[in-house]
Amino acid sequence: MLPNRTVFFRGLLLVLLAWTTTARAQVTTSAISGKVTSDKGEDLIGVTVVATNVPTGTKRGTGTEPDGRFSIPNLAPGGPYSVTVTYVGYKEQTIGGVFLTLGNTTRLNVVLVTEAQQLNEVVVVGNTEVTKTGAGTNVGRAAIQQLPTISRSIQDFTRLDPRASNGSFAGTSFRYNNITLDGAVNNDAIGFSPSLGGQGGTSGLPGSSARANPISLDAIQEIQAQVAPFDVKLGNFTGGSINAVTRSGTNDFHGSVYGYGRNQGITGRSIDGADTKIGSAYHDYQTGVRLGGAIIKNKLFFFGNYEIARRNEPQFYAAGAPGSPVSIGLAQDITSKLQNTYGYNVGAYGDYNIYANSNKLFGRLDWNVDDKTSITLRHNYVKSEATNLERSNSLFKFGSQDFVQNNLQNSTVLEVKSNFTNKLSNNLILGYTNIHDYRSLLGGQASVFPAVQINNVGLNANNGYLGSNQILLGSDREASIFNTRTKTFEITDNLTYYTGAHALTLGTHNELYKVDYGFINSWNGRIEYNNVAQFLNDQPSRIRGTYNIADNTYANNYNNPSASFNINLYSAYLQDEWTVSDRLKISPGIRFDLTSLPTPPVLNTALVNVGAVTANGVTSTNDSRTLNQTYQHTNWADLNNQLLGKVQFSPRLGFNFDAKGDQSVVVRGGSGLFSGRIPFAWLGYAYYNNATNYNSVDLNNIQPSAGSTTGPKYLLNQDPNQIYAQLPASARSTTELNIIDPNFKMPQVWRSSLALDLKLPGGVRASVEGLYTKVLQDVKFENINLVDNATYFAQGPTQTPRYTGFPFPTNPIPAGNTTPVSTTKVNNGFSNAFFLTNTQQGYRYQLTGSLGKTFANVFDANVAYTYGQSKDISNGIRNSPQSNWELNPAQNVNNPGLAYSNFDLRHRVVSSLNLHHNIGDRFTAYATAVLTFASGSPFTYVYNTNPGSFFGNGQQNVQLAYIPGSAADITLVSRANSSMPYTIEASGAQYAALSSFIDNDPYLKTRRGSYAERNGARTPWNDQADVRFMLEARLGNLSPNAAGVVAAGHSIQISFDVVNVGNMLNKNWGRQYFVPNTFNSTLGTGLSQVAFADAAGNISTTYSAGTFNRPAFTYNGSPATYAIDQLASRWQGQLGLRYSF
Repeated sequence: MLPNRTVFFRGLLLVLLAWTTTARAQVTTSAISGKVTSDKGEDLIGVTVVATNVPTGTKRGTGTEPDGRFSIPNLAPGGPYSVTVTYVGYKEQTIGGVFLTLGNTTRLNVVLVTEAQQLNEVVVVGNTEVTKTGAGTNVGRAAIQQLPTISRSIQDFTRLDPRASNGSFAGTSFRYNNITLDGAVNNDAIGFSPSLGGQGGTSGLPGSSARANPISLDAIQEIQAQVAPFDVKLGNFTGGSINAVTRSGTNDFHGSVYGYGRNQGITGRSIDGADTKIGSAYHDYQTGVRLGGAIIKNKLFFFGNYEIARRNEPQFYAAGAPGSPVSIGLAQDITSKLQNTYGYNVGAYGDYNIYANSNKLFGRLDWNVDDKTSITLRHNYVKSEATNLERSNSLFKFGSQDFVQNNLQNSTVLEVKSNFTNKLSNNLILGYTNIHDYRSLLGGQASVFPAVQINNVGLNANNGYLGSNQILLGSDREASIFNTRTKTFEITDNLTYYTGAHALTLGTHNELYKVDYGFINSWNGRIEYNNVAQFLNDQPSRIRGTYNIADNTYANNYNNPSASFNINLYSAYLQDEWTVSDRLKISPGIRFDLTSLPTPPVLNTALVNVGAVTANGVTSTNDSRTLNQTYQHTNWADLNNQLLGKVQFSPRLGFNFDAKGDQSVVVRGGSGLFSGRIPFAWLGYAYYNNATNYNSVDLNNIQPSAGSTTGPKYLLNQDPNQIYAQLPASARSTTELNIIDPNFKMPQVWRSSLALDLKLPGGVRASVEGLYTKVLQDVKFENINLVDNATYFAQGPTQTPRYTGFPFPTNPIPAGNTTPVSTTKVNNGFSNAFFLTNTQQGYRYQLTGSLGKTFANVFDANVAYTYGQSKDISNGIRNSPQSNWELNPAQNVNNPGLAYSNFDLRHRVVSSLNLHHNIGDRFTAYATAVLTFASGSPFTYVYNTNPGSFFGNGQQNVQLAYIPGSAADITLVSRANSSMPYTIEASGAQYAALSSFIDNDPYLKTRRGSYAERNGARTPWNDQADVRFMLEARLGNLSPNAAGVVAAGHSIQISFDVVNVGNMLNKNWGRQYFVPNTFNSTLGTGLSQVAFADAAGNISTTYSAGTFNRPAFTYNGSPATYAIDQLASRWQGQLGLRYSF
């Protein structure tokens, strides 16, 4: 039964939906406001103020209030606008050249003089974003046209915000952003967009998995990125709110045909020392056309854009290439093994190319119904596909890992803007979006093969193929069954009432989703090996996979979604924009957010809430087997599917204080709560991993040690059912359980900002801004199937719990066995039980300073510096609960401590320079640049081997490494060959090499005698300078017409963009460093745990809490290092040609 309060707010939301007929959406409009007085200082009532959009002729007017104030809402961003002010007995005043920015109010204070007096200059105070309170950045059409970009993406412009980094804002995961296009959501709602290609993150936009932009840049009018907007109309984010609005037609028929391209000839040489050209197949072309104009002058307008993009790029680090983790000999050995044993072609290991293609079509109609109402209807269509294979200096993929990612998007938005009276305005947005993402293997269904992962790969001469790297081959585990659809209907509706100094807004925003989550993780099987030798000897260390109990055929699984569910996000809000005085404006407001799952996931209570099990006089339940020593969670008996459905409150207060009344000193800021969203994939797992329809295999710790050659053997097979048939019945009959805490809440933060904006002598603009975010609710992932009976090592990683099990009666009890069995699982019926719950730990802050100046209207320079830190316990960067738990480096995997986030910003400098110069009447030359300097990407040092057997928790490859303070802190062993047992290394050679490695690492040498921290290390700084040179030639008649206006005419633009121009000047400049995200930005230390030792130096392959309780390692001498992006580290040119009319 829901609380009465929740019922009330659900009712309120329904009333709002039924009653309101207008909305302002996630901000698609701008406004003009101000005050009209006489030259004697008197407030003038009833003055007519009309704003005319010059390109479209659209007029919107109002009258002044008794105090002389006026407000004209629902204006399209851009311009120019002409504002006419008329009053009986006073001379008419006209202010021209007014440009509006998205989501902001331009203030015009006008002084009128009587007819009998001479006309004095109109006083325009500000003409700036005086209502701005929180932190954010606007990028207008002129900047979009002039700044350098080769990807022509929204992210190329949001990077101008100094708090942004690779799609992240304010040190927060990109998955927590909310992205809107014309006020309608435009997110990757399922949240499957991966990080692909170097240090660049992912945008979180639909189509990003296919490396496609969701809309052509030529269709965009303005982009806005905000991290602390205290406007309660903006919500569903705890990271950044990114909004773009599209272009419309005007009274003039206009259009453009354009093409941009790059290839081998204008791309720099390799930075690996070989100084080679990029492959001749490399190219990236974008061509398109746009048209706009009036169907009925001043009344009905159209705009359309069509664009195609074709990209083909090489993958670096081929076998045997400089820096590759794999030699040609090793690649050939693996190829031969798979061909000879299984008849399987593992694919290319040499040079490899991937492609990305997309087609985009956009159309928009704007209708001025009358002088009070306008309607906009637009549709956006994107079809894209891309192959996906990535290699680095620590991760090698054979060609069989490649697959085609397909994306199809259709999005329609209807917007109605109405100014009913001078006091009442409305804006309504209705949106419908249909997105289909699906993947196919290059060889089709017949090429399905298990996903194989080989760990500890290297080129160390003393240890054969032993090292710190990984190899992936076979079919990608996330591509064998992947067929998802998301349908979204949304309504945003605001009603604003103006009374005196107040603008009261009552509104609602609602997103209704239908999700068909057609994905099965590792349907093809996922087989892991400790090293190359065990792979060649058919000795996997771990076997995983998920299969349909009823019908496990490819056709059934692909065509019938594993999870199909609805999720609805409801919001209601109330806000007062109160102009307290000419200098002070505040905006108190409150927002209510409610997330609803109309049909919650089925929970198999027969397995979850297990009754008492008795064996040999010992009785236990799931809860009594959960000992609460190293972690806690909601009791098993209290788990249910009564999820979400509780209102989250978000009060906010923003302010803007013009200290001197002339905009020379402005103090602004605010504080408030922001509730966000999570990727729906995290919910989807709870629908299909519910212990009902699918079984999940996870057979771990198969080999007695990482160096064993005598452990069990299991053969691969193209039919995953045949792989599972080899396994013990107890392993086959398990299922993975994904559970959502019934107390789970959507992410919520408390965010505050305070800023000082100054106008300094000489026209210098300066700003200092602080931003602080405290986590109130964030996500936490646990595996609650771990029996919490921990022991600890006597040496080295002594603070990491090692789960050794406990003699409980297992459930189910093995046939014929009535004796309690020592098990590390709370319930042996589950391979794992991943639990999505909340944490209140986490914070982030940023301090930003900026300077800007415009010189004689021909040169504009801006520079900003941000210092920030971000800490969390689970960055939520992966798309599944299992991966988020398994790949989260921590001392205690089920209770991770607060540590630096993957999105920790630290230092970032961004500068933009813009110069234009007219050459006669017909030519204008432009030179622009964007320079960024940023602290390196954070990463984590971990142990090399699969520590699932090391610590007994099943976690993969990301256990935080203990950094020995001296030789007494670590036991190092060696052996003559693989058939010999390990013994203590007497020579000390391994420790000497390890010690040298630690001392030469600027981070590790500070961690001696303690653990490496999650994301404590960083790559070198990433610095990049991008430039654009453009020449515009105007054609046709430049003489003014009878009205004194020069027609728009025709023009040709020739442009040349250079990204990373520093590398053009010096081959050692502009290098882009990163750590691959395959294992959550982790690097191996070169330490592999292979056995256990006692205090006397005796070695055993079996752990014993009382005796053999010291981990024994080998140090292979070739630890992994961070990577250098082989493409982004080169200078890349792009030629552009555009004809406009």
